[in-house]
Amino acid sequence: MNFTQIINTLNKAILSESVVDIYYSQTDNSPEGWRSIVPRSITTDIPPEGETLVPGRDRMSPGHILNATDVDSNLKEEKSFIIGKIKKVRT
Repeated sequence: MNFTQIINTLNKAILSESVVDIYYSQTDNSPEGWRSIVPRSITTDIPPEGETLVPGRDRMSPGHILNATDVDSNLKEEKSFIIGKIKKVRT
């Protein structure tokens, strides 16, 4: 899946507030694999520092941050993901 396809799918999910699965690279705290999330926004940095970008208006890059609710978490935690580390998105 290329960057444009990932961004388009995420933007649609943000607008519809729907659940998507992202395939995310390994981090210090979790292994590589699928994560179920509800995307909330794309920002220039991790909240509260980042500026929220508007889908279809602002240019988005792999270094921007996807803010989302983790639906797999018992607490429905808010998480942040670097867009460039997302390898696939499925609805």
